[in-house]
Amino acid sequence: MSGLGTGTKIGYIVIGIISCIAGIWLFMYPAVEEQVLGMVMGWLMIFYGIMAIVSYFSADALKPIFRFNIWFGILLIVFGIVLLTNIHGTMNFLGILVGIFLLCDAALRCWLAFELKNTGVKGWGFILLFAILMAIVAFFFLFNPGSSGYLLTILIGAMFLTQGITDVSVGIFAM
Repeated sequence: MSGLGTGTKIGYIVIGIISCIAGIWLFMYPAVEEQVLGMVMGWLMIFYGIMAIVSYFSADALKPIFRFNIWFGILLIVFGIVLLTNIHGTMNFLGILVGIFLLCDAALRCWLAFELKNTGVKGWGFILLFAILMAIVAFFFLFNPGSSGYLLTILIGAMFLTQGITDVSVGIFAM
């Protein structure tokens, strides 16, 4: 059974590594300015949106499993553009947006893991594990939506790190 195309797998791995680097950077520099944080998040949302759309069109036999990616990709691109065009206004309710985004993404990744298990793909457990970790990070955002400064930056760093690890695992294990 064919799965993701080689280009898409490489794309997931590359965007996952970039996300991990962004997460580590935010852990190292939690006092980053709102403008810089908003720009990093906006561009990563756009890149993730593009990857989600590309993964849908290159999924071959796994296309039914990736059917939500096209809508998720469009939503991410729209959120990224909104964030980039109104960084200060968007940053005021960023914690809630990030929490909702992560929770939805974690749910879709859990569903993806079980769909991959049903199709016989090895490594589905890693995807499930990282999706659960992503859901835990989402709950931190949802229960601390007004977090500001360092805590918000560290939570966003954790989001980038868990998202990146999950994407690398999708790129490696989704045949």
